[in-house]
Amino acid sequence: MRNIVPLLVVGILVLGGLGAVAVTETHKEKFISETIVFSQPIINEKDDYISIELAEATTNSWEKDKPMLPVVTKVYTFPFGTSINNVEVTFSDIVEKKISKPIIPSPDVQIIGIAISKNIEKPETIMTHPDIGIYPENRYSYTIAGGISGKENVVYLIVPLYPDQYNQRENIIYHANKVVVGITYSLPEKPISFPDEYDLLILTPTQFKSSLQTLVNYKNGLDPPVKTIMVTLDEIPTLGGVDEQENIKLYIRQAKETWGIDYVLLVGAGVEGQEIFPVRNAYIPDTPYENYFPSDLYYADIFNGTGGFPNWDKDKDGKYAEYPADKANIDVLPDIYISRIPCNNVNEVTTVVKKFILYKDHNKMTNKILQMGGDTFTEDTQMEGEYANTVVLTKLPGYSTTQLWGSNGLLTKSNIANGFKNNIDFADFSGHGSYQSWATHPPNDENSWIPLKEGVSPYGGWLYVDFDLFVVNNAKKFPVVVYNSCSNNKFTDSEMSLGWKTVCKSGGGGIASYAAAGIGYGSPGHETERVMGWMEVHSFEELFNIKVMGQVWAHCISDYYTTFQSQLDREDYKTMLEYCMFGDPTLSAENGIDPDARLVNKPAFPRIIEMLEDTCPQLAKIFEIIITKIIYKITS
Repeated sequence: MRNIVPLLVVGILVLGGLGAVAVTETHKEKFISETIVFSQPIINEKDDYISIELAEATTNSWEKDKPMLPVVTKVYTFPFGTSINNVEVTFSDIVEKKISKPIIPSPDVQIIGIAISKNIEKPETIMTHPDIGIYPENRYSYTIAGGISGKENVVYLIVPLYPDQYNQRENIIYHANKVVVGITYSLPEKPISFPDEYDLLILTPTQFKSSLQTLVNYKNGLDPPVKTIMVTLDEIPTLGGVDEQENIKLYIRQAKETWGIDYVLLVGAGVEGQEIFPVRNAYIPDTPYENYFPSDLYYADIFNGTGGFPNWDKDKDGKYAEYPADKANIDVLPDIYISRIPCNNVNEVTTVVKKFILYKDHNKMTNKILQMGGDTFTEDTQMEGEYANTVVLTKLPGYSTTQLWGSNGLLTKSNIANGFKNNIDFADFSGHGSYQSWATHPPNDENSWIPLKEGVSPYGGWLYVDFDLFVVNNAKKFPVVVYNSCSNNKFTDSEMSLGWKTVCKSGGGGIASYAAAGIGYGSPGHETERVMGWMEVHSFEELFNIKVMGQVWAHCISDYYTTFQSQLDREDYKTMLEYCMFGDPTLSAENGIDPDARLVNKPAFPRIIEMLEDTCPQLAKIFEIIITKIIYKITS
């Protein structure tokens, strides 16, 4: 049995800097106290504004039309079932610092969709904050939430701190040199633990049961096994939910409590009006482009900070996750690791099951990444997509990259297809998107899209059909693919979203895709600091460090929530609720069981293909596709 050890407290110190922790306890209550000493702020002049930097800052405030100030977020974890009774925060040794210009305002965000891209005009006048007395009015807040850490469910206490306050009228900063955080809490009378009967729960409609049995048998036969159980939707009992979706969520919670599952795989497409697997839509609109979007996080958010059930519909109007109406009933932090394969038919199920098994058995990490980017927002000097690609590379030490960029003229569909055949571990797309396409801008050219349109298509981007039309036949080496763009995993608009085509392509494509299931956001000049750009960078950081793909998804959401807890707004909630993974949540981005036995990504009959490429390149492509598919099916 896997027990949650009743530690006094485990502190996740998200900041650099020194702190002293004191612990006292009574028979029922325990108390910890931490003292944190802040360094002096660094004040920089930047054009018409002042920027404030602090060595211990974990992020900056990001509130529309408000000054940008450093934030230090402390995150503590406690055993599941712990009650947080009181949090006291005392700032001291406060000094005044006069500044000569207003503090720079927080950046704005904008949509990163292909058909709805628009630039935000730079204000002609200096942004001031005349409505502000002291900002922020409160130097701290705290939030209690339930979540998962590794194999254990825990209670998170998140405490954002503002070492600096700003007086706009006087142009004065009030800097605190020290803060004391005191926490009073009570552990559960008996340590709460979950059984250890199963690791993975597969939920599927009945028509896919037979095709999925191969995967169940495979996982249970591993050494050590991934203990897997499959349950069909018609086997889920009525548990008092208001609809089928809530019954499924209650069943997942029951499976956690009864079997101790850590992972859930949802199987079945969710195209609106013909759902194979029920979808929970989140109502955070971007009018007129979408009123809601699918959120699989709903099924993973099964406990709140007190162990209760977060139903996501506080006002009980049948519209879930409305912002801010339903905010109080959304815990956000995942309590299990979840993913979806939005299969439309048995053939797709069979294909992805083969790919999952081949990846586990034969994947070989090559320390190579393929990166696509351009000028996401053309009104400023930063090439946001290319910059994001560069930041991603800093999170992958030892990796070599092929960068197909707008600025180097290499961002073509053929180069993307060839890049997938280069035995890459990861593919990184940073730009604009829709449910079936990805594209970006060349430098300083808002009216042009790359890669260029080829054939008949509604967009000028890389349509999902290009996985077939172009030679993306990367055989047994399937990369993990991350899309920083709008809607690429929006599986409710089409049977074949771009993210799903990436994963379900036979003999090629990717092993998993991480992307938004709705309208996503970026920020001109600040591409990786928040919203989808932050998710892009953090996904690769987690893939490198954590590796397990379902955990990567959950960590991205949990870390976003804790990092930016001081000021989570509508766009932040939407970013977390729409982030979606297609693939097997238990797979790990590492060498397979027998990586040397994998089918090396070389085309069959290379001399024939080379000759055909000189005389008839289209026939060469067709020949290579056919041979690769034959070998793929035989060796699978």
